[in-house]
Amino acid sequence: MLRVTQTKNALLDGATIAEDLYTTPKDCEEGFESLELPGKNPKKLSPLLRAGVLTTVRGSAYMEYGNTKVMAIVAPPHELMRATARRMNMGVINCFVNFAAFATGELESVPEREKHLGSMLSKALEPVVCRTEFLNFQLDIRVLILDDDGCLLSTAINCCGVALVECGISTYDLVTASTACIYRDNVFLNPTAKEEELLRKHRGGHALAGSENSSSTTTGAPQEHGLITTASMDTFDQLAQCQQCGYLSPGTYVKLLDYTLAINKSLRQIIRRVLTARIKEQHELDVREKAESALEDQRLAEIIERLGRQGLDEFIQSTIKEDPFVKR
Repeated sequence: MLRVTQTKNALLDGATIAEDLYTTPKDCEEGFESLELPGKNPKKLSPLLRAGVLTTVRGSAYMEYGNTKVMAIVAPPHELMRATARRMNMGVINCFVNFAAFATGELESVPEREKHLGSMLSKALEPVVCRTEFLNFQLDIRVLILDDDGCLLSTAINCCGVALVECGISTYDLVTASTACIYRDNVFLNPTAKEEELLRKHRGGHALAGSENSSSTTTGAPQEHGLITTASMDTFDQLAQCQQCGYLSPGTYVKLLDYTLAINKSLRQIIRRVLTARIKEQHELDVREKAESALEDQRLAEIIERLGRQGLDEFIQSTIKEDPFVKR
């Protein structure tokens, strides 16, 4: 007989009594019935991504994935203030996450979630950034959550990756991330907050297939449900981070991993197009500024030439315009 031991998990915390069986709560049953099931082919959403949304900082990005809205800001590296925190061989990355007051309704869990997301972001970005180029320096990345509707960590990783490139920070590759979860044999790609809430409410992490609330037909077999978040660098075929919550068999784990890696490749193409468009836009702005600066220099040169040819008094008199409304 399967039994639950009390564990603390940021996503699937709910096993509080060690003698409880793996059962599906009634509210999970009702929530599952209200979901729009993806069927055999999970749905894929097209994200909205913008680079350089703020002009007051070096690197910034904004991303919407579904109803989740995230903004990331990257400042140039600065020297470490504490000598004890210095590392002789590489720099330090600090990620700070803040929820807007209107981003979520669960205000009590916001401080813990901010700390957890900041730690996960740092772990995901450390393999991506060339930290050997700013020794004894630290790189501060600030993330503002404007709206939370699921797949928050993966959206924040994508947004931070774009902001790093916008800031001019050297990276080994573009980092992309996505989330996939399974519940009742249904795979949800980049799940919404409602779908993630089912995983939080599901007690302990398993449901007995032989229980009255289970939909499986094999008696005693645990029902799979869990979530996986994958951040990858496709050029090197490497994983920057892979986080799993819940119960997944090896075969299901590989299937969800393949789903997330396929999404990451498509996101990589979107990010490349956004960054290319941003570079072209910045180049056009630079050309326009150079043209305006050249015209200004030409105008100043003409004024200096007139001043030298006419003299100061004559130049002043020639530049004064008569006011037609003033009678002499």
